[in-house]
Amino acid sequence: MASGFQTFVGSGNLTRDAESRQVGEAEVAKYSIAINGRKDRVLFLDCEQWRPGGVLPYLTKGTSVIVQGELELQTWEKDGQQRSKMVLNVNRLQLNGGRPKRDEAEEFAEFSR
Repeated sequence: MASGFQTFVGSGNLTRDAESRQVGEAEVAKYSIAINGRKDRVLFLDCEQWRPGGVLPYLTKGTSVIVQGELELQTWEKDGQQRSKMVLNVNRLQLNGGRPKRDEAEEFAEFSR
């Protein structure tokens, strides 16, 4: 069976500050972005970024970003009910300015794994 290829690219604003945690030897950052569509349509997308490195302090609420990665359907059970959601596994992130934490913050930063 041939394997398929899928990638997602989108731009939006972080809806909250990124949270980070250790998973074994690696660090993972979790955040959500709001992607404005036509008229009043907004897509809220949960993102996971492994090994975020030095970009983590810049991932604050309101920051404008471009993300690229692979969509994954995550499933779990809660209160006897099967739940699921789409999550973007980010492998490339570009900061577009927005709300820097420091005056001397770079206007452009990029992360690639």
